[in-house]
Parts: sequence; structure tokens; C-alpha cells
Amino acid sequence: MKTVSTKLTKEDFEKFQEICNQDGKCISEGLRELLKMDIEAYEEGLEMERKESEIIVEPIPEEPIPITHGKILDDFGNVIGTF
Repeated sequence: MKTVSTKLTKEDFEKFQEICNQDGKCISEGLRELLKMDIEAYEEGLEMERKESEIIVEPIPEEPIPITHGKILDDFGNVIGTF
């Protein structure tokens, strides 16, 4: 095992200690759990990025729809002809 250490403000330390105590964990256990969760979230994010980059979108070819009849309108919506 390796050791990780950091300095915290008094307030952050006391709050974290309180949270750990409420969860029935020592500070080391709480830190290990948080680090593990962070690493897992990071790895899941990388996996999501890989999956997104593997998605290939191919357009569906659309056949032109022949227009057999219709109305010709002017700019005001008035019918000026048919076909």
C-alpha cells in the first residue's frame, strides 16, 4: 500500500471527521472510499468517451418523393396556379 497525505483547514477536517464518525468509519477508511469512488467515476467517464467515439452515425438514404399535384402560392398565400 502507498500513503497519501494532504493538509486540510480545521473546519474541513472537523466536518470530514464528523461525517466519517456518523458512517462508523475512521478517517482513513473514509478517504479510501472517496478516492475509490473518484477513480471509478473517472474510469466510467473514460469508458463513456470511448463508447461515444465508437458510435458511427450513417444517414438513412431517402428516396425523393415525387410530387404529382399541388398548388402554387404567391408570397401572400394566394393560389396562383396548380399542377
